[in-house]
Amino acid sequence: MPEAALKTLIVDDELPARELLQAHAARRPELRVLGEAVDGQAAVEAICRLAPDLVLLDVEMPSLDGFAVLDEVDHLGLPLPRVIYVTAFDRYAVRAFDVNAIDYLLKPVSETRFNQAIDRCLEACAPVAGGGDKDIRKLLEDVLHLPPQRLLVKERGRILPIAVSSIDWLEAEGDYIRIHVGRQTHLIEKTFSRMEELLAPRGFARIHRSVMINLDRIGELHPEGSGRLRLLLRDGTQLMVSRSYSAKFREGLL
Repeated sequence: MPEAALKTLIVDDELPARELLQAHAARRPELRVLGEAVDGQAAVEAICRLAPDLVLLDVEMPSLDGFAVLDEVDHLGLPLPRVIYVTAFDRYAVRAFDVNAIDYLLKPVSETRFNQAIDRCLEACAPVAGGGDKDIRKLLEDVLHLPPQRLLVKERGRILPIAVSSIDWLEAEGDYIRIHVGRQTHLIEKTFSRMEELLAPRGFARIHRSVMINLDRIGELHPEGSGRLRLLLRDGTQLMVSRSYSAKFREGLL
């Protein structure tokens, strides 16, 4: 087993699910399973005691659900581990992504999907260039407070990950937000204010009460008078910066 193997905790209230995850983990030398927890409160205690790098975390459990477990650990002021949520219900997928989970696995978890999730976790934990032998715990701290790298959208019964860096612009559409990615568009159910909170740290700025853009996609800016700007994106899309958002938008460009 590699010295840098990820210390892993398995949390699930169902024995067959824990046994399956143990079997998958045993085939990955990059993982070192520290133990198991059978409910939410036991999970909090195990995280506090064992300080795992990675938690394979069920969502629906007695005492505390999977989201409440991390809230409690955060409330205690402890570093938050990487998390891969494991559940029988896909309705939690978007919420799991909102808290920057590494991945979201549906039961019964196949070995292929398990390995994909672990590979994603290892990639996220890899030291940056020039970083040397950094302590892996340092790389895992405060993970739930990082802005997301992907958004999950539901489309024709599927859940698709959309890389934030690939998004050109977004617009409000009723109770949804339409995401523009090249010639494709996707709908996501989220408030515009919440989306602004998520994407502003990733270089997005609101230019209208119902429009947000990726600043890296701007090709040209043209003053239109009365404090307004006309933007020409690199794909040819033209959008207007409203007067009320002009000052804040200009600040975002600096």
